[in-house]
Amino acid sequence: NNPVNPSSIVASHIMIRLSDFEQYAIEHMPKKWKDFYASGACGEFTMRDNKAAFQRLKLLPRILRDVSHLTTETTILGERISMPIGIAPTSSHKMAHPDGEVAMVKAARSMGTCMALSTYATCSIEEVADAAPDCLRWFQLYIVTDQEFTRKLVLRAEAAGYKALVLTVDTYVVGIRYGSVRNNFQCPLKLPNLESLNIKSYLDPACTSTIT
Repeated sequence: NNPVNPSSIVASHIMIRLSDFEQYAIEHMPKKWKDFYASGACGEFTMRDNKAAFQRLKLLPRILRDVSHLTTETTILGERISMPIGIAPTSSHKMAHPDGEVAMVKAARSMGTCMALSTYATCSIEEVADAAPDCLRWFQLYIVTDQEFTRKLVLRAEAAGYKALVLTVDTYVVGIRYGSVRNNFQCPLKLPNLESLNIKSYLDPACTSTIT
């Protein structure tokens, strides 16, 4: 019958907010992989500016409104999603979990939202599509000098049911990640969407510590 402190109910290892997941990763991931995920290019000025920009976004409260029926649903490119939040394309998910992008697309499906798959995914276009065929999926694409290879990637994504392309057009020069250079980081996993391509002609701006 004694009052219970709510904070004592939640064990310290239970992850509730995004920062909890970040802290868990810091404590459990190998340093090379942790630094790869956490770093930006060079002095990381853009990364810090991006974080600050998101922190400036505020929710506008509405008062004296009917709140008996609330929804966060919206549409994106004509497709309905449960909330105005999706999963952006990021590479090498299997460094964090053995199921990689397959687990991520299942999470997107369970939440009723969209996932954009990176060209540098550690699961193939088809694997991710097969894991959640009813999930809204987009495909992130770099335009490379091998136009035939780029065309084949687009056709694969279309055949697998991806609804849109997310074009990356600002990676003419690869950003240097100081942490990856110090760690001599090299991507330890296969990138199945790139297996038939000379990787040197399709340099991963995230998965390399090489300075050229």
